Amino acid sequence: MPKKRSASISSSSSSSSSSSGSSSSSDSSGSDSEHERRKSKKVTAKKVKKEAPSKRQKASNDAPTPPREDAPTPPRRLTLDAPPPQDAPTPPLGEEKRSSATEQPPSSSSSEGAGAAVAETAAPTKFSQAEALKKAGGRTGGVYVPPFKLQALQRQMAKSDKGSKEYQRLKWEQLRKGINGLVNKINVANIKELVPEIFELNLVRGRGLLVRSVMKAQLASPGFTHIYAGLVAVLNTKLPEIGELVVKRVLVGFRRAYKRRDKVVATAFAKFIAHLVNHQVLHELAALQLLTVLLQDPTDDSVEIAVSFTKEVGSLLEQLSPKGLHAIFERFRGILHETTGQLDKRVQYTIEGLFAVRKGGFSDFPSVPPELDLVDRAEQITFEFGLDDADLDKQELLDVFRVDKDYDANEKQWRTVRAEILGESDDDSGGDSSGGSGSESDDEESDDEDDEEGQEGGGGG
Repeated sequence: MPKKRSASISSSSSSSSSSSGSSSSSDSSGSDSEHERRKSKKVTAKKVKKEAPSKRQKASNDAPTPPREDAPTPPRRLTLDAPPPQDAPTPPLGEEKRSSATEQPPSSSSSEGAGAAVAETAAPTKFSQAEALKKAGGRTGGVYVPPFKLQALQRQMAKSDKGSKEYQRLKWEQLRKGINGLVNKINVANIKELVPEIFELNLVRGRGLLVRSVMKAQLASPGFTHIYAGLVAVLNTKLPEIGELVVKRVLVGFRRAYKRRDKVVATAFAKFIAHLVNHQVLHELAALQLLTVLLQDPTDDSVEIAVSFTKEVGSLLEQLSPKGLHAIFERFRGILHETTGQLDKRVQYTIEGLFAVRKGGFSDFPSVPPELDLVDRAEQITFEFGLDDADLDKQELLDVFRVDKDYDANEKQWRTVRAEILGESDDDSGGDSSGGSGSESDDEESDDEDDEEGQEGGGGG
C-alpha cells in the first residue's frame, strides 16, 4: 500500500510539473508575441513620422536656404535663347574689292580723324619739338624717347634759337650735372687736377648750384670737410662771391640747427666753420664767438660740439689769438669743476682729453694739411661775419633756373673771366668771343657725330 501512494504522488507531481511547464511555455510565448507587437508598432510609428513631416519642417523646406559663407558659389548658367551666329564665309578677292568700292563715303567724324592722322604724319617735327620741350628739364612724361634721340631733339631745338628758354634750361641742366659730378669726385689726390675743370664751368651763373652741392656733400660726409674747405679757399681767391655765399649759408645753417637742437647737423656745420677759419676764408673772431655761445649755457651736447670745434681750430687760434684761446680753456676748466654732477661722465672725460691735446700742441690736429695748402695767405680774402649778423642773405634764388635776357653777353663776359683765371691767351679768348661760341659749336658737331653713331648702333640692336 505505501508503494501505491508514492506512485500516485509521483504521478501527480509529474502532471503538475507538466502542467506548470505548459503554462510557463504558454506565458513565455504570449510575452514574446506582445513584445513583437509593441516593436512593430514603434517601427510603424517611426515610418509614419518620417513619411509625414511636421508643419515646421514643411515651412523650413519651402523657405529658401541661405548660402553658406564658406561654400563656393556655383557658376552661373547662361541660357541662350538664340543659337550662336555661324561664321560667314569670306568672299573672294574680286568681290571684296567690289564691295569696298560700292561702300558709302566716310562720315565727317572719320574724315576729321583721317585729317588729324595726316597732319601728324606730315609734321613730325612739331611732335618732336613738343616732346623735347617736355623733357628738356629732365622730367619724364608722355611718350618714351631714347636718350640719344632726346639729346638730338634738344640740340636741334637749341640751334634754332640760343636765347630761348629751352636752350637756357638745357645749359642749366648741363651745368648742374657737371658741378655735381666734379664735386663728388674731388679728394686729396685729385684736387689740383679738378680745380681747372671746375673753372671751365660758368661759376658766375652757377655759383648757387656750386655752393649747394659743396654743402650737401659736406653734410653727407663730414670726414671730408677739410677737402671741401680747401676747394672753397681756392675758388675764393678767384671768385670771392663764392666764398662769401658759402660763409653766409654755413653760418645761417649752424644758427638754425643750434636753435632746433639738431646735434648732427650742428656738429657738421661747426666743423665746416672751423676749417673755413683754418683756411682764412672766415675770420677767427667768428670761431671765438661760436665757442662763447656754446659754453654760455653748457649742456652735454653743446660741450661736445665745443670740444670737437676747439680741437679743429685750436692750432690756428694758438697762433693768431692765444689770449682768446686761453679764455676758452679757462671756461672749460670752470665747467669741469662747477657742473661736476650735472654733466655726464663721458663729457667730462672729453674735456680732460681736450686739455691733453692742448698740452701736446695740437699735433694731431693741424690747421691745414700740407697737401691742401694750395693758396698763399697773402692772396686769401677773409670775410668778417658773425653769428649775430642780421644781414646774412642766403640768396636762395641762385639755386633756381631763371631766364637770362642778356644770355649771350653774359656768356661772352664769362669767357673773358675764365681766360684770365686759367691764363689762356688773348687770341683764344678773342676768337671765342668773336665767333660767339667756337668751342660750343665744335662740341655740338662732335655730339652730333656721336648721336649718329648711337642711332646706327640702336638700329642694329
